[in-house]
Amino acid sequence: MNAGSDLLVAPIATVSRLLHHGELSPEDLLEAVLARQEILEPELNAFTTVLADRARRQAREAAAAIAAGQGGPLAGIPVSVKDIFDIAGVPTIAGSRILRGTEATVDSAVHSRLRDAGAVVFGKTNMLEFAYGFVHPDHGQCNNPWDTGRTAGGSSSGSASAVAAGIGYASVGTDTGGSVRAPASFCGLVGMKPTYDSIDRRGLIPLSATLDHVGLLTRTVADNRLLLAALTGRPVPAGPPPTSPVVGVITELLDATPDAQVRDAFAKAVEVLGSTGARVREVSLPGITELWRRGVEILGPEAAHAHRHWLPAREADYAPPTFANLMAGRDVPAVAYLNALEARREFSRQVDAVLGEADVLAAPTMPGGATVQDPVLDLAGLDACVRTIPFNVSGHPALSLPAGSTLDGRPLGWQLIGPKGREDAVYAIAERYETACGGFPSPSLGVVGRA
Repeated sequence: MNAGSDLLVAPIATVSRLLHHGELSPEDLLEAVLARQEILEPELNAFTTVLADRARRQAREAAAAIAAGQGGPLAGIPVSVKDIFDIAGVPTIAGSRILRGTEATVDSAVHSRLRDAGAVVFGKTNMLEFAYGFVHPDHGQCNNPWDTGRTAGGSSSGSASAVAAGIGYASVGTDTGGSVRAPASFCGLVGMKPTYDSIDRRGLIPLSATLDHVGLLTRTVADNRLLLAALTGRPVPAGPPPTSPVVGVITELLDATPDAQVRDAFAKAVEVLGSTGARVREVSLPGITELWRRGVEILGPEAAHAHRHWLPAREADYAPPTFANLMAGRDVPAVAYLNALEARREFSRQVDAVLGEADVLAAPTMPGGATVQDPVLDLAGLDACVRTIPFNVSGHPALSLPAGSTLDGRPLGWQLIGPKGREDAVYAIAERYETACGGFPSPSLGVVGRA
């Protein structure tokens, strides 16, 4: 069987079954993905490095493992990683000029886990500089497959663009304030920020040590669950959700989202989930719309510390807004940082308490659809993360799901937030919604190129 266009956006389980039954070879599948990448890259700007020769060796290894009955759960499946994870012998650029001319000497834990699962890692994806939310002019904006005149979002821009366009079956990104969930929303994908520290971060170029989360971008909920299991080394059960799960709509975050199209899309998504038997109720998290300020007081100093060896001497190598934010982070008073850590502990307890009365919480992911350009935000303007960063601060798992689109066809998203360590419960409820939707659409290839 040839790896045609439809197969390139099929669920991983479908492709894996073909591989294990000998109806499709890992080598042919990889070549189809590489061909798609070559065709679409001029329009998307999704990749910084394509590892074609390495990937071909990995595909041959996967074929041999499958033939011997020893293939892992992702055997022969082409995937990518954000260019913030180290792969030994490959540069890690992190969307900047700072790290040019260096190569990683050791694999990141993420890359090692992917390879242990049999995945074929074929490329590293474009991103906003050091995951801080700004485009470096050396690398340029990554574009959205639904409308290549708009951004894919960030900071895991290329990861989302690639997966939405059918260039690979999954991509691993990072989420410090929404950097997986925002591009998932903009590109119509499933984007998981799991429980803090549930995925090993060794070999990841840090931005904020206590806010950074490894995140996952896929086209289906089942694919996301499979990827999480591979990266944690633990199964994520796919059991049924409660017969009538309670979904708590966070009133403060809905009130902070004035766009009528976003509110309508969110209401319809909640209604669809309610039609499956879920019970929907309003819940309150007082102060959540101001929590982004505490996030800034944590992010700023931690980012400045992570870049201490390059500041201020390497100013010319940073994009100006990145440098400005890093320098601003050095000026956050120690007492403000410590107060923010205390606010984090209190907010985490608050979320835990509300989740004692609901199975998951729900809110819009972003204030609107994809913009023409990535916005340039200073630390005082990170209120754009008001819906996402609270759960980086608290460490709870948060999953962004497609929720229809704007009138002009830009995807929108909503997110489900669950108890710490209970990604399985979030996935179970999300799959109920996905099934009721009849699955999630992919962009027309006519928009992003020819197959």
